[in-house]
Amino acid sequence: MKIELKKLNASNHELKIIRGDKTSESTILDTKTYLLHDICHYYVEKELNTFDGFWGMLSQGYQKEQLYGKTNQLTEKLRIIECIVGGTQSVYSNHMDKTRFWYYIQTVNYELTNEDFLEIVVPKITEFMNQWKYLTIGQTTTLHF
Repeated sequence: MKIELKKLNASNHELKIIRGDKTSESTILDTKTYLLHDICHYYVEKELNTFDGFWGMLSQGYQKEQLYGKTNQLTEKLRIIECIVGGTQSVYSNHMDKTRFWYYIQTVNYELTNEDFLEIVVPKITEFMNQWKYLTIGQTTTLHF
């Protein structure tokens, strides 16, 4: 799946996904609210090699609207990934130290055994966010999932 992120202005970006079957979705999002979280999802899911998270489910053909709601049966595995993403985002943002991250994700039943997980993922998030900061308005960056 191709993920295109177009910087519209200082506050908003357009997210467009193009799946392998050529179906697509696009939406305009508030950058401050969504970009970092979406990028954390991207790098966490890539490192975990999972299709149970946000990007993985979108790549399988699910629509964004199908992934909303805490009682949605489709999102049971997504909520586990969400916990890992939330912890990773907290480490990246210096709201949680690495030791607390490992205690935090023990609250979900997910076998995250790669002790270098944060050392791999956080620098990738940092690099992306730094590149985004200097991306010219109107330009698009592309990721592949």
